[in-house]
Amino acid sequence: MSKWPQRNFIGMRTFNVRTQAFGRYEWKTYAEGRELLDSFGSGLEHVFSKYVSTESARSAQALGIYATNRSEWMLAEFGGFRSRKYSVALYDTLGAESVEYILNHAEVSVVVCSIDKIPRLLRLKDKIPCLKAIVCMDTFATHARNPAAMPFTINSVRVLHEWAESKGVALLDVDQVTAMGRAEPTQPEPPKPSDICTVQPEGAISTHAGYTYSAKAAYHSTPTDGCVYLSFLPLAHCYERNINYVGLLGGGAVGYYSGDVLRIAEDAQALQPTIMIGVPRLFNRIYDRITAATIYAPGIAGMIARTAISQKLKKLKQPGGTVTHAFWDRVVCRKIAQFFGGKLEFMISGSAPIDAKVLSFLRVAIACPILEGYGQTEGNATATVCLMEENTAGHVGVPLPGVDIRLRDCPEMSYLSTDPNPRGELLVYGPHVFAGYLHDDASTAATIENGWLLTGDIGEFLPDGNIRIIDRRKNIFKLAQGEYVAPEHLENVYTKQPLVQQVYTFLPWAHKLVGNKEATLEELCKDAQVVGALLVELVQLGRKSKLQGFEIIKAVFVEPVPFDIETNALLTSTFKLKRNVACDYYRAQIDEMYQKITAKK
Repeated sequence: MSKWPQRNFIGMRTFNVRTQAFGRYEWKTYAEGRELLDSFGSGLEHVFSKYVSTESARSAQALGIYATNRSEWMLAEFGGFRSRKYSVALYDTLGAESVEYILNHAEVSVVVCSIDKIPRLLRLKDKIPCLKAIVCMDTFATHARNPAAMPFTINSVRVLHEWAESKGVALLDVDQVTAMGRAEPTQPEPPKPSDICTVQPEGAISTHAGYTYSAKAAYHSTPTDGCVYLSFLPLAHCYERNINYVGLLGGGAVGYYSGDVLRIAEDAQALQPTIMIGVPRLFNRIYDRITAATIYAPGIAGMIARTAISQKLKKLKQPGGTVTHAFWDRVVCRKIAQFFGGKLEFMISGSAPIDAKVLSFLRVAIACPILEGYGQTEGNATATVCLMEENTAGHVGVPLPGVDIRLRDCPEMSYLSTDPNPRGELLVYGPHVFAGYLHDDASTAATIENGWLLTGDIGEFLPDGNIRIIDRRKNIFKLAQGEYVAPEHLENVYTKQPLVQQVYTFLPWAHKLVGNKEATLEELCKDAQVVGALLVELVQLGRKSKLQGFEIIKAVFVEPVPFDIETNALLTSTFKLKRNVACDYYRAQIDEMYQKITAKK
């Protein structure tokens, strides 16, 4: 932090209580950040000394962090590092049972959280005996600067203090803790490389040496010096947090989003980032919006956009092809790039496979390199990433510097390292591999073998050195007749059908099919003719993709409501499908489809 004292460090957009609108970004410089982290870290040490018993070594070191992305999240974690505390990250969307389990499992005694999480924690206090103190990220005097804290009035803050006192929990805010540190500074005790850095929500333990190695590996493969990064994926996930570390390692500025993913475009235009990351579901939504406004637009505008994208895709696919075009970028693509602030240098997609067609389209439409990466929580999201000059899609790139990857044969799935393109389970090795699962030696032993991380993902080594993820060993269903089915592979196949997850394509197709342009999306999804025609399209795609007979879809339920994190809670905070939850959510529809299939037989 002493290397770039006057550079922007972390920032958030100002919120105007009167107009209920967000303004420009306000920044802390690296010098200001260092002082703040030192003071807050000293204050945290006083909080632990005063309220936490030293009988349990783990309770005296574990610091819970429970909030959406914001600058105080990183302040809390880095402040804890100052005195060898380690973070226990909690997703903002976790339910009460999950919060209770994680805090008890990790023996968390102090939690730093946003003001809206305080009532949740106090309601659970009787079930979390280890909880001794809560530090609120929102200052009690001016908490309304955060719109999520607007419902909390002066009276409700007073009630929170009375409630906390009745539960035997100390309740302070960041300003109070920082003031304690400034009044009585403590001597820093930097963590050792082998010390725990964080315990992920999944229970995976990562060390400081591991996270430092991960950040350096990514830093040496992607240019982040002096970058401006927009942070909006959950900081509780190692993918987002590692990118934060990489950006800061190069003296970059991290701007945190305003708390609502629907305002990401507005945040990007205010920040003008040079780097953004995302997940496939988010990129699919961006793809839908851009295609609706460009290649699917009516009239001359649509015709020009289709010509531009077609010519740019053709150029991209040529040897040494690039994402830029001297003419079409000025005429069409520059306007699209303004959606993200107009200064993007590259983007990264991770967490799940992204459709090759979507990736190629976005590369040329935004005129920006988009790199697909691969990694797991157990490896700090560090394994592979595409090269900056990569112009092909459908793979996750090459191993990051200092990361070893090999294959293990999976004969039961017919994946062998002796195949023409070597295939098998990916095993990852390096100092970044996690130290194990907290209090779970059995799962640790099943995941690490002689230092190698057993990913459970099936990979294929391509002739050009890139790696393609083709299957998942751990997510396999065994059918009654003995065949194995990999659901993620089937999802990747069937979601390539343009009618799936793309309402802008589905609606015109369905309206034409039923001959009624006034029919709503909900009505079309229930229409037997539409459902039957969609099933035919999916069956044809399955056969064209050379799926086995038992992998061909037999029935379909068409859902007009997208899977999301809050409304139906079918997605995780990183936009992955919760299979078990989805199975229960759609139990009635699944049973009905099986009944119809059985009746036909």
